[in-house]
Amino acid sequence: MDFRRIEWLFLVAFIAIDIFLFAAFQRDATGQSDTASGRSADTDTTIVKEMRADNITFKSPSKKSGEGYYISTKDNAAQIKASLTSLTDQTVRYDDGLITSTFKTPIDNVDTQHPNRTLADVVSNTSLILNGDDYRYNQNLSSRNTVVYTQRVTDGQIYSSYGQLRFSLTNDGTITGYTQGYLSDVTTLREKTGMISERKALISLYQYNQLQNNTKIMWTKLAYTRYFTLKNSSVYIPTWVIAVKTSSGNNAGIVQLKHVNAFTGTILTSDSNVKTVSGTTTTN
Repeated sequence: MDFRRIEWLFLVAFIAIDIFLFAAFQRDATGQSDTASGRSADTDTTIVKEMRADNITFKSPSKKSGEGYYISTKDNAAQIKASLTSLTDQTVRYDDGLITSTFKTPIDNVDTQHPNRTLADVVSNTSLILNGDDYRYNQNLSSRNTVVYTQRVTDGQIYSSYGQLRFSLTNDGTITGYTQGYLSDVTTLREKTGMISERKALISLYQYNQLQNNTKIMWTKLAYTRYFTLKNSSVYIPTWVIAVKTSSGNNAGIVQLKHVNAFTGTILTSDSNVKTVSGTTTTN
């Protein structure tokens, strides 16, 4: 029995059902007439006012809806492991889809305010980084001690460790090493599918009680995150990634990332919790 073929049949069926349910959701939410659309818009406006009344701070979100792809990637561990021999001046290992490297000669005098200025030459150096030209500096995901580059695919970026290059930066401006995830053989599945707007994504977070009172929306970004896995491949979907910072509670002052499925508006718990074709959940 061809189990690989069966897996892909499950994948196609899963996506078809996902799109069908989304289309049904859209019909139920917006109705079939201009009057229903008007009511939906009025409801959204009311909810946005409620959010501001709860002292949730944010810039006026876009109402524009777009289209996006499901994309798939293949597990190419053997090829990546073979490519590690081309890297120099570092010790590297590959485990669970990630390259972990420690530089033998640390990179000193990195501008901690603008680390990408120093790292641009490092990332593009093929003897130091594999496929570095596929990544772009991401200021939103970077922090004081971690410099993040995200892999660019199709028409977006990967907001997942499996498609990111993350450098460790000390307080005195020294890069000691990095971790890297790389998605290979990226292909689109089916045609483009309609997505919700930025405003709809914020409203979804609020309606699912994911936004506390006195919360500030720091930034929003439409990017790809992992949705589920097969034996040797994974599927990624467009996701509204929303950075929030609360002023009270256990997480006061900490920026947290919320993930909203850009096709359906449902909340994704995190990128590390992914659904398999069978519908169970696995944590990597």
